[in-house]
Amino acid sequence: MIAELHATGAPGNHRARVTWRRGEYSAPEGLYALGRVLDVLAAPYQPASQDPALLSWINGRPWWTGRIPDQGALPAFADAIGAARIGEDKFHPFFHEISAVEPASDPDAPVELVAEVWPGYVAGSLLLARAGVIVRAGSEVLDPEIAARSCLYWAWWRRNRTTADRSHGWGANSQWGTDFRRDYIADGQLHYNVDGYKNQPSASDGDLSGAAGRELLRHRCSTRDDLGMDRWPWHLNLTEPAP
Repeated sequence: MIAELHATGAPGNHRARVTWRRGEYSAPEGLYALGRVLDVLAAPYQPASQDPALLSWINGRPWWTGRIPDQGALPAFADAIGAARIGEDKFHPFFHEISAVEPASDPDAPVELVAEVWPGYVAGSLLLARAGVIVRAGSEVLDPEIAARSCLYWAWWRRNRTTADRSHGWGANSQWGTDFRRDYIADGQLHYNVDGYKNQPSASDGDLSGAAGRELLRHRCSTRDDLGMDRWPWHLNLTEPAP
């Protein structure tokens, strides 16, 4: 399974459909299960919230009801599967998930990385999980509450913010048919959601404008105006130069 993970993360696979199967599950479905494990392993770094909006809208319970692991579990697991830790020292939404925002005195101040809250990892060229970070930015760039607490797309669970995951709402078996979102660093470019089939929202996407679609693809959440948790960005993709 680890060999298959690294084969999927090999350079050039952003241009390919990954087709290996293990039993009844495909590679993207297997990676999705790995993503759920990583969500749980990142949980001890996040403050717990009792907001009922964070509960499962299916049964009113937390999405995760098991034990919260120790903080050392995430780096130990990443080492065991041969994942490399993200070491970017400047903020970029490809590598970093906003966990908290410190307001800057200048309302137009760009986003600045202040501290890492939990580590992120890649397997070869494939992004497995972004690092959670604290940032500083002006109010015209990020709304502190929205950027840190708005719905996080392509995420199964966080302890302190709502999430939207295509497995939500399915039964105990069909939810595991969900595909992992594949993002790659390759050829000097960042490739977001390479299995998406559209690089621009269209009229059929309602009011998800080009700018809003790019925001959800890059940050996976709203940053200034809350776009809510019922949008449909799953089919979009984007490529941009790497920093």
